[in-house]
Amino acid sequence: MTLTCLIVDDEELSIRHLAKYIGKIPFLELRRYFTDPSEAIAYLQDNPADLIFLDVEMPNFDIDGLDFVRIMGPEQHYIFTTAYPEYAMKGYDFDVIDFLHKPFSFERFSKAVQKARHIIHDCPDENTESLSGGFIFVRTEGKLQKVYFDEICWVESERNYISIYTDNDRINVLYSIKDIEEQLPSKRFARVHKSYIVAYDKIVFVEKEQLSIKRLSTTKTIPFGELFRKPFLHAIEDKTLRKR
Repeated sequence: MTLTCLIVDDEELSIRHLAKYIGKIPFLELRRYFTDPSEAIAYLQDNPADLIFLDVEMPNFDIDGLDFVRIMGPEQHYIFTTAYPEYAMKGYDFDVIDFLHKPFSFERFSKAVQKARHIIHDCPDENTESLSGGFIFVRTEGKLQKVYFDEICWVESERNYISIYTDNDRINVLYSIKDIEEQLPSKRFARVHKSYIVAYDKIVFVEKEQLSIKRLSTTKTIPFGELFRKPFLHAIEDKTLRKR
């Protein structure tokens, strides 16, 4: 199913960059692009779009990307595209689908739009299918080892390698934590610290500054990183029982 999309960005170079990437994705249809966010708002009144790639800082105009989201409301779906990483946290406040930090690769762009496709149409795609199999292969000690998602408790960055802690094993691999994060399904795993990724279903409890993970007959205490705590709490909000 096709996703119709718009680009709103005050830099022509960024627009061309994004348009090129969009053209490589079969299920994306670029309807229009705008350098003036006010013109995009006017267009959307009569021409709905599924997804908006939205720059945040647009100093030459009366409204910026955050104003745009406030005006259009939460019903619209956004992916932020900006050179300023501090807006990532703002993205969680506005419930945007993803945040692309310029300059971003096609691989990172592809991951963001696959996520958008899944959220907007709630349908399987190539990436989702590969994740639903329930495992990945990692290279360790000269061989490829299968690691099942159900068995992963947490991933920990340790100097120039990472350790994958499963229910019964510890697997050391020469990847970065970012590499492994991009291969784990976001509905099952969360980055909570620059050095830790945890499995949602292994969490025992969550405290203000840390959480506890179950492994075998023991628990592991893992701290929150300042940049990751709020996004994590936002992600588990729907699973939190509230008083009536």
